[in-house]
Amino acid sequence: MIKSTLLIGILAVPVMGGIIGTRIWTKRREQGNIAARLAPWASQPAKAEPRSLLKRPEWSSLNWHFIKTIPGIDSLKKLLNETGFENSLNTFVSLEIGLLVFPILLALTFELNFAGAIFAGLVLAIIPIAVLKRKADALQAKFCEQLPDAIDLMIAVLRSGHSVAQAVKAVAQEIPNPCGSEFEAILHRMNLGQPLSESLILSAQRFHSYELDLIRRAVAIQIEVGGSLAELLDKTNATLRERLKLARQLKVVTAQSRLSALIVGLLPIVLAFGLNIMSPGYLQYLIADQLGRGLLCGSILLELIGIYVMRRMSTMKV
Repeated sequence: MIKSTLLIGILAVPVMGGIIGTRIWTKRREQGNIAARLAPWASQPAKAEPRSLLKRPEWSSLNWHFIKTIPGIDSLKKLLNETGFENSLNTFVSLEIGLLVFPILLALTFELNFAGAIFAGLVLAIIPIAVLKRKADALQAKFCEQLPDAIDLMIAVLRSGHSVAQAVKAVAQEIPNPCGSEFEAILHRMNLGQPLSESLILSAQRFHSYELDLIRRAVAIQIEVGGSLAELLDKTNATLRERLKLARQLKVVTAQSRLSALIVGLLPIVLAFGLNIMSPGYLQYLIADQLGRGLLCGSILLELIGIYVMRRMSTMKV
């Protein structure tokens, strides 16, 4: 009876957390939209701490000061900014803590393996970060793919006699996201008085885009020495297209190596499941015995290291 009551109490924690989180999300949705619109206007230098133009409630301010003390929070903020969830830091940190603690509470309730519960909590906490990282990489790749077309549109608008601001505005309106929304943010910075070369800095840092940084350098040189911006962008864009073409060719050349790394990485896992199916209980020693559990954890660690090394060996940067 006591365990049933305790189980109900534990299960009520994520339910109440979801209700409270939904309530907070509903109240702050409008505030988040305003903050997202004001973010380009309140852009700070790269090394400065970003500031919000919105007043924070007292409880949110205390929560923010607590979150800032968590190790690795700066990297998490950067990752959320790259994926467009820069206003969801508190919610994401609460989710991570809940995923980390929930298996431990279950283990304490049902007297399960405490080490296994910690491992399960770490795995559950890593999953949202891995999803965010994958989305950030996808956005960066899509942005780099769209950038040459955006620059071509800018060149066409400049050659028709319009200003640089009109060229950036045309890209913001005609090119789909993420490139279109990012150029809209660039246009906001330009409306505040920043030149185009300075307005591109934050965008290049956000998407880790060498291509956009190259455009920024070309625009900065044009401002100093003069000349036709359209011609300079045309030549720079040709270089960017050749760079993307080379990156695609390298991806094709390294396809066999990447497939081999995937097969070698999955082979131990598939072999373990196959042995367990053909001979039930064959791998029970790795779970029931303390030494076996240590060997299993060591093998998993070596497996992850091997996958990382093979991935690095099969990755070529242009």
